[in-house]
Amino acid sequence: MRIPDQVQDRIRTLLQVEFDRRLQEASQRLPQRCQHNHRQVLDTRKQIEGAPNDGYNRADRVHLPLSPTIGLCLLGSESPETWAGTICEDPIDAQMCPQYTPMQTKANLLLEFREQVENNDWLRESLPTVYELLWVLESTKPNFHLPWWKRLGFWFLRLRTEPVRVSAIGLLPPGDDNGVHGA
Repeated sequence: MRIPDQVQDRIRTLLQVEFDRRLQEASQRLPQRCQHNHRQVLDTRKQIEGAPNDGYNRADRVHLPLSPTIGLCLLGSESPETWAGTICEDPIDAQMCPQYTPMQTKANLLLEFREQVENNDWLRESLPTVYELLWVLESTKPNFHLPWWKRLGFWFLRLRTEPVRVSAIGLLPPGDDNGVHGA
């Protein structure tokens, strides 16, 4: 049989693992995690009021989701004359973008996690093991505090915002030199 301190340690460990997972996820540069990204629904109508629709999406419907969308960068969209309408769909687009701005900050991430941990319904659905351990302790709220060494690391942590430099040669399929290497 476990003593209450051991159960509390297990709860803290599980909460720490979840928080670390969220930090790892937030530090990934993906289009859907940028403030400027917008998912635009594609036009699937072949005709509009009997006239052919020139903007009809001709992509194969077999391989698309029910509501096909495309990622757009809305940075500068306030002035349509100068807005480039850049497509930001793939992870490489976000990784190379110099204007990438993450949706979440460190402070927001920590605040959101603390609020969710205080909600028993969220705990029951998202972290059932923590919820059950709290039930064993006859407690309703976990005592989530970052250890001093984690707080120090969190203070120095910076969610990566600089673009990744990628060589175009690394994007070519193997064996397709096209004379790039002089072979």
